Amino acid sequence: MATLVPVLLAGGVGSRLWPTSREIYPKQLLNLTGDGSLLQQAARRALALAPAAHAITVTTEGQYFLVLDQLRDVAPEFAHHVVAEPMGRNTAAAVALAALYARDRFADATLWVAPADHVVRRPEALAEAMSAARAAAETGALVTFGITPTTADTGFGYIRRGAALDGNAGAFQVASFVEKPPADEAARLVAAGDCYWNSGMFVFTAAAVIAAFEAHAPDILAAVGAAMDGAGGDETPYRVAAEAYGAVPSLPIDKAVMERSTDVAVIPLDMGWSDVGSWNRLWEVCDKDADGNVAQGDVMLEGTRDTLVRAQHRLVACAGLRDLVVVETADALLVADRHDDGGIKAIVERLKADERVEATAHLVERRPWGSFAVLLEGERFKIKEITVNPGASLSLQMHHHRSEHWVVIEGTARITCGDEARLLSENESTYIPVGTKHRLQNPGVVSLRIVEVQCGAYVGEDDIVRFEDVYGREG
Repeated sequence: MATLVPVLLAGGVGSRLWPTSREIYPKQLLNLTGDGSLLQQAARRALALAPAAHAITVTTEGQYFLVLDQLRDVAPEFAHHVVAEPMGRNTAAAVALAALYARDRFADATLWVAPADHVVRRPEALAEAMSAARAAAETGALVTFGITPTTADTGFGYIRRGAALDGNAGAFQVASFVEKPPADEAARLVAAGDCYWNSGMFVFTAAAVIAAFEAHAPDILAAVGAAMDGAGGDETPYRVAAEAYGAVPSLPIDKAVMERSTDVAVIPLDMGWSDVGSWNRLWEVCDKDADGNVAQGDVMLEGTRDTLVRAQHRLVACAGLRDLVVVETADALLVADRHDDGGIKAIVERLKADERVEATAHLVERRPWGSFAVLLEGERFKIKEITVNPGASLSLQMHHHRSEHWVVIEGTARITCGDEARLLSENESTYIPVGTKHRLQNPGVVSLRIVEVQCGAYVGEDDIVRFEDVYGREG
């Protein structure tokens, strides 16, 4: 049998799960159900089907280090094949990129493409269905998994099955794809008994899906191929040429290939699946108390029913609520009708239009070397708490518009400032003048914590020139 290559698509945003999910730290990186992050859950499902060294993870350049850290916690070998898109160009581009990458590295590769931000409560059902999917794929079919619907949900596309495939019990031809339908049509589709939710998971050989792109979306395949011509060998992450990749047409794989192909099969599947695309869908998959409530964190409820409450930094108390979602983070509080996904998305768009940082970033921002939190910011100054992991190092860098004052509050810091390098211990400090090359390192075995005070005409995060960086970032 051909080599099974899991392809984890890990580049989404999940704006309907704001304020917990944000562009810089989106939902696939979050622990929403208590079983590790959604990405780590997806990686464990992949590991049950194939060696970690066979898995390809497609993410964006901005999320690469965060994704890599979480994958390594599941199995170090997941780091072997991480593909970093310079920017998201939708799922057709990501699949074409993974297929071309796999073709050059695995003999007779069969790809199992799966979003990395879904919940699967019965993974054993997926494992059982995979043999039928692989058998159909190895005949040249493009295979999708259809989720047995539990409600007439208007938020999903539907797949209508046709005749059973010869010699493959449980697999059917696809009669048609149905766009997200209005409520009355969704009810008819579910009642018919031959329609399924479109899961966004696929199985096909690399050769078959590349041929399908050549037939139905040659512009996407050619543009991705051109971007790969400028890629760097077998380096990790595998990076494509940014300018060329920006020219790739942005389409979902369903629109670009699946709905245009004639040899498409569907495997019906009941595996406790959810795309966790909203707070309401998270409420549906989580364990509830006797009153139908989901309480995560320090939560106290009184006279409240069918409500999701998530507290991340303080006590959240609710009384007399019905069918709401209440989500508290360090810098934002959301109170919404549990069913009003569109309203939450509209709020995020308004935040972006107003250039509010709450739309994209949390107060605590993670970096390859650790994290930082903005404690206070005003005109011409910013105060941060910076945590550097043991053995980690920030880049050798310089700022045009600000000076920095560092005070060590825990651990030991190795400071480079101009031509001088020295160690600082707790309660010691140093000053970094404007325009001076400098670096912060943690030579110890415990975390380093410092307070940084920035002063200057501009204290934005983009005022940085990097001269050396162990993580390959550019300034």
